[in-house]
Parts: sequence; structure tokens; C-alpha cells
Amino acid sequence: MIIYNNLWLANLLIREEAEKARNADAISIDEQKKIEDKYPVGFYTPNIFIRVGLFILTCIIVLFSGGLITLMVSDMHILDTWGYYLFLGIVTYIALEVMIKSSNHYKSGVDDALMWISGGLFVAVFIIIQFNTTNDISYSRISFFIFLLALYYALRFTDMLMTAVSLLALIATIFSVWKGLSSWGMSTMPFLIMIVCSGLYLLSKGLIRKKLTIYYANCLSVVQIISLLLLYFAGNYFIVQSLSTTEAYAGTYNLGEPREAKVPFAAFFWIWTIAIPFVYMYLGLRKKDVILLRSGLLLIAIAVFTFRTYYNVMPIEGALCIIGAILLGISYSVIKYLKTPKYGFTYEDLNEDNLMDKLKVESLIVSETFSGTQVQNDQTRFGGGNFGGGGASGNF
Repeated sequence: MIIYNNLWLANLLIREEAEKARNADAISIDEQKKIEDKYPVGFYTPNIFIRVGLFILTCIIVLFSGGLITLMVSDMHILDTWGYYLFLGIVTYIALEVMIKSSNHYKSGVDDALMWISGGLFVAVFIIIQFNTTNDISYSRISFFIFLLALYYALRFTDMLMTAVSLLALIATIFSVWKGLSSWGMSTMPFLIMIVCSGLYLLSKGLIRKKLTIYYANCLSVVQIISLLLLYFAGNYFIVQSLSTTEAYAGTYNLGEPREAKVPFAAFFWIWTIAIPFVYMYLGLRKKDVILLRSGLLLIAIAVFTFRTYYNVMPIEGALCIIGAILLGISYSVIKYLKTPKYGFTYEDLNEDNLMDKLKVESLIVSETFSGTQVQNDQTRFGGGNFGGGGASGNF
């Protein structure tokens, strides 16, 4: 399914682990160099600035190429048909496949641009066909088509942004379909989104360690982050109240002017709004999960602003000053406390969420790298320990 060379993808993962181990002083620069020599990667992946430049340049080239083709066929009266845009989308997608297979582009900006342009053309074709067929536009069908298309791109090209689009389109599809089922669709919408997001988070959490999904680790992390955020937003009091008001003004109550609708189970949603960020932080600390921890920290600020929207306790300037002072004090205390690692936590940057201790990382990577019959240099040093495994003396 993945278009990229699987061997190079595996070598790229090994190189990334070696770089993390090097940054953590688990292996030396020479050892990292030997790992890179043993596990070559032939992808063309420039830095972020060149990637952005190639993305813009590719968009310009495709735009001018499409314009030239359009001028050439302008007298054939096919510009108003969906088949012409489908043709452009297919040509762009073929160019994407050819560029990756022939030139080994991997996150280079060229493949990104071709992927998004072809995807946009396919979505435009679907909208045109739907409008010509039914003389109407169904948002649920459009979002479902975007979900399927983005899911294909995410699986084919292991693209994180396409993964995010696919997940958001899925949620939008569920929202549109459930809303139109009956009059109680909006009333039960928050609970449905909570259930769906919880299931998606647990599914991605279980798949991220599987061998089958090893190349989709970043995509699954994106699914976790978005699922956690949407899970919270589904029960955020401000969002639930805003949706209830919108639904009421749209015709349920037919009041003629917008008015804040009464939120059912208001106490539950207020508890959800305030408590969930702290639940995320607690689970993140307990499981040493950075995604949960950082999501909780972000949502605390949203919870505070939600509370202040309805209960103006004090001016915003004073509240920000007090909160900032408290956070600075807590941060300073935690930094001082964790200068010496305690209970698996440390202030030091380990460059990885759950980086193994240095000895294990070094043993794993170096043994994998130097496996086989290789002659050791007489000047090679293995450290100055006082004892070794397997009966080795301290002078080994």
C-alpha cells in the first residue's frame, strides 16, 4: 500500500533512533556514522526551507501547465464538464506517483504539492457531479468523500496532514448524518462524538505499537491528539451551548431572534469542561504519556476562558497576571525538584518520551550495527567499568 521503499523507511527509523541516542549521549558520533553507513536511505528529503520553496514552485508549474492545457482545448467546449477536471486530477496524481518512484521524493515539497492539488481536483469533480445530478449539495456526502480520499492519501503516502483531514472529515460526516436523523440528533450529539473520539483514541493507541503500523506511528500520534481535543470539545459547555442556541435559532423554537438555549445536563458539561484537562494531566503523568500531558496543559487554558465567558470574576488583566505568577511559581518549583530525576521524571531533555536508559539503547543499536564477523580495531575502547558480563574482568 505504501508507495515508498519499505527498506529505506525501515533504515530511516533506525537512523532516527540512532540520532536520538546520540543526542542523549548513548552512542558516539563514530557509532552513529557507522549506523548510517550500514543503513543507507536513498530518499530526497530537503530541509524545511527548500521544502517550502519546492512546494510553491511545484504549485506554480502545475498552475501554468494546467493553464496551457486549458488554452489548447478552449475551443473544444469541455471546460464546463467535470471530465476535464477529472483528467487534470488524474494527470497530476500520475505525476505524483512518477516523481516518487523515479526520483525518490519523500516529504520534499514536490510530492506534497502534487498530492494536495490532485486531491483538490478530485473533490471539485465530486462536488460538480453531485450538483449536476441532484441540483443540490449534500455536506455529508462531500465530507464522506473527503474522508475516503484523505484516508487513501494518508495510507499511501504516510502523510500526517492528510490523516488529520481524514479524521476531521469523518467527524463532520458523523455530525451531519446524526443531525439529520431526528429532532433529538443535536441533543445527543455531544455524547455520540465523545464515544467516537474515545474509540478512535483507544484504537490508535493500540495500533501504534504494532509491527503492521510501524510506518504510521506519526499518523497515529496525530489521530491521538485530534481525538483527545475533539473528545474535550464535544463536552465543552461553551460549544454545547453555542450549538444548542444555533439549533434553536435555526427553527426548532422559531423565536425570530437568537437567544441562548437551555443546555440539558448543564452540570455534567460544566464538570466535563473543568475536570477533563486535569484528568488528561493525571493520566499523562501516571502513564508518562506526553500527548496526554500536553493536551491537558493546553485545555486548562481553554477551560479557564470558558469559565470566564460566563462568570466574570475579575478583569482579564488581573486574572492573567495572577495565573501567570502561579504558573511561573509552579514551573520554577517543578524544575528545581526534577533536576534530580525522581519516579521516572526529569527536567532534562531526553529527546524522546520514553527513552530507555543509555546502557540499553547503546547495547541495542550497537549490537544491531556491528552484528556479524567484523574485525575490531585495537584502539577500540569499551569504557572503564570495574566489572563486565560473562566473566569479563575489569581490564577488558
